[in-house]
Amino acid sequence: MKPVYVYPGTFSPPTFGHLNIVRQAAILFPEVIILCSENPEKKEVWFTPEECKELWETYALPKNVKTMTQAEFKHSFTKKTNMIIIRGLRNANDLEQEARVMLLNKNQFGIKKYLYIFGPNKNQNISSSKVRQEVTGLKLKNLSRQVSPLVISALLEKVLRAKNIFLVAGRPGSGKSTLLKMLGLINPDNYWVNTDNFNQQLKPLLIEKFGEEDLIKAALKDEEKMKKVIAKPWLELLIDSLKGAPVGSNIFIEIAYGLQADKLMFRFVGGKIIYIGCNDEKQNLERVISRSTPQLSEFIQRIPDRGQTTKIAKKYRLSVSYINTDCSLNDLLKKTKKINNLISGGQKNAYDL
Repeated sequence: MKPVYVYPGTFSPPTFGHLNIVRQAAILFPEVIILCSENPEKKEVWFTPEECKELWETYALPKNVKTMTQAEFKHSFTKKTNMIIIRGLRNANDLEQEARVMLLNKNQFGIKKYLYIFGPNKNQNISSSKVRQEVTGLKLKNLSRQVSPLVISALLEKVLRAKNIFLVAGRPGSGKSTLLKMLGLINPDNYWVNTDNFNQQLKPLLIEKFGEEDLIKAALKDEEKMKKVIAKPWLELLIDSLKGAPVGSNIFIEIAYGLQADKLMFRFVGGKIIYIGCNDEKQNLERVISRSTPQLSEFIQRIPDRGQTTKIAKKYRLSVSYINTDCSLNDLLKKTKKINNLISGGQKNAYDL
């Protein structure tokens, strides 16, 4: 009888530690099935098997790996199969728990064959329970080392009880603030986190560190030093803003440089991106100058354009929606209403307007 190699678990959520076990198993066996199951012994389960399956699909899985729910597995494998269970071990401390798992599976399902794979040392401290603890405490800095960006999105939406959480990126003068103001007027459930306001709140700290020097020039001249000064307080302001989001809201976090290579802010707020931009770079520059902020023109080229954003999204498996603001205010309002309708109708990401 042909063996079936199955990697089961509640995976609430799936982590990079789980992914490493899957990738090792995929090298060893012709086909591996990730089985998103339910465990009655586990009290803290955040995601259903169906949601778990969706979260697994946010990772780059090997081609010989399939993801199934327990119901799908039972439907596909109706006859008794030569099932071999794959399990991951972080260290020897996991063995006691594994003995209980083996006994449970033997008594309930008659499963007797197991294959254990040790994860690398760097993954020893990664677990679903630790991820849940850290996201509950909004320890955003640690999450990106443990789960994919789109898993971060799902976790934050769960903890904040939000419908959606988006990172809004784009170059200065692209119309981000205008569109987000419109979204708030159209629907009070749309909650805008304007991180530009953080700069004003942090200004006393920056003046203390950089004196009365022009802060725009200071940022251009010594960006690394400025990042070190404001990184921690900036993140604290973001966390406070997220805590203030109303239950059931769509959270839009405006960070113009959110996809910039040396920042990659989706590490903190998740992989659902809305990119707002002008196709015409000259028009983008004219807008910055016309609104009396010509000093921002030097930042334009530092921020990824649409093409660069697409490459970044592919590399990190982000979901990106694009909104072209080369249009009149009236047309932009129409697009804003369409965005709101799409989100309200359940299409959370990946549209192009």
